[in-house]
Amino acid sequence: MNLTPLLKIACNEWRRLWHARVPALLFTVLVALWLIAALAAHHHWQDHARTVAEVTQRSQQDWQSQPNRHPHRVSHYGDFVAKPLHPLSVIEPGILDQSGHLVYLEAHRLNSANFNPATEATSLGRFPLMTPAMIVQWWMPLFLIMMAYNTITAEKITGTLAFMRGNGTPGWQIAVGKWLALFLPLLLLLCIQAALTWVWSRGSDQLELRLAAMLLAQIMYIAGWCLLVVAVSWHSRQLHSALLTLLLCWVCICIIFPRGLANLAQVLHPTQPRTEAEYHAEIKLKAIGDSHNPQDPHFAAFKAQLLKQYAVTRIEDLPVNYNGLLMQEGERLTTAVYREQQALHDQQLAKQNASIRLWCWLTPALALQYVQMASSGNDLAHHQAFISQAENRRYQLIQYLNSIHSHKVVHADDKNTRVSAEFWQHAPRPAITMANMHVSQASLQTAFLILLGWILLPGVFLFKVSQRT
Repeated sequence: MNLTPLLKIACNEWRRLWHARVPALLFTVLVALWLIAALAAHHHWQDHARTVAEVTQRSQQDWQSQPNRHPHRVSHYGDFVAKPLHPLSVIEPGILDQSGHLVYLEAHRLNSANFNPATEATSLGRFPLMTPAMIVQWWMPLFLIMMAYNTITAEKITGTLAFMRGNGTPGWQIAVGKWLALFLPLLLLLCIQAALTWVWSRGSDQLELRLAAMLLAQIMYIAGWCLLVVAVSWHSRQLHSALLTLLLCWVCICIIFPRGLANLAQVLHPTQPRTEAEYHAEIKLKAIGDSHNPQDPHFAAFKAQLLKQYAVTRIEDLPVNYNGLLMQEGERLTTAVYREQQALHDQQLAKQNASIRLWCWLTPALALQYVQMASSGNDLAHHQAFISQAENRRYQLIQYLNSIHSHKVVHADDKNTRVSAEFWQHAPRPAITMANMHVSQASLQTAFLILLGWILLPGVFLFKVSQRT
């Protein structure tokens, strides 16, 4: 393919945009907005990272400095875990502010992440943070429309397009040349953003894979918008009709469809409020058994089975502390019930996601957001993986303390016994790590298929209209 005519057309288009002043000014404003967003998001990420580091360090110090005490008091003293943050969160914080990033671990409970900045923000702070991802997803297409809605329409009105075709220039060459003129500067911006991010966050978890997925999705998204702008501009006979058509596309793709699909999914598959879920869990726990009630059928059977196992007639004769074993059994039951409630909640969220994915082809903006959130480790799948790790750590820790209670505390002097602090210092507290990007595979596959279609559809439309004139 001879690239010279394409580059000449692209150069002529850049010259026209530069001399028109307004497109050049709009591009300058876009770059300024991107810089402001990057600085604001970096400050926001640093604030998160500092909080997580401080809480993690303080929690570790507090845990390790506990004195000799009763194991059950330690289990209610609790522990904190913080969600690991990927440096790509600077570009896309995703659901981080809404889902929270700290979890309190304690006995008999399953706590979801709390201390999220969204609920602690002031009324002004509830406006969404401007991020580089938002610039690519929303503002870049809008500025592109304002800069280039007349790229072909104006040439049709002045007769330049007919002149070019009359001189033997194929329509597809004009279309590709115009597309290159719009796409290459934005591609350069995206590559600069990716290069700076790579340099800044070298050595972080799956950086190359995550950054490549994010950059590829952004390139496909912007390439599709450039194709659509050129195609609509070629198809329109009047400048105002080209502008209005493109603005309508932007409003539907970037605002109406993403919000509408999310709201529709919540209506179709509502989730229980936290208080309601806890109420149902308490009801179920009472139905299963009450460890404080000696006449409770489940725990009476548990006691009888234990006495039979150790061949004794009284709990005082057991070689282990009965209260500790009771705690272990109670923890097993409460954990099963709370995990069941959590599974129901996750099931509803999965249905919401499936519902959104079903209609996601309406809006490539949502597909891009899925990829950006998955790449930065801030989508629902990564958050659920974090909550699951935190819950596993909580259960291991509490059952370890119950085991200490059973074997190191004498039943006859249970309440007054203090156990050595060395036991807490060697308690199992597995590190919480960021989930592999594989957890978001379903969303990523759907999103990339939609983005591929997003390039093909306007591309075919542009090819068709470029054959007319």
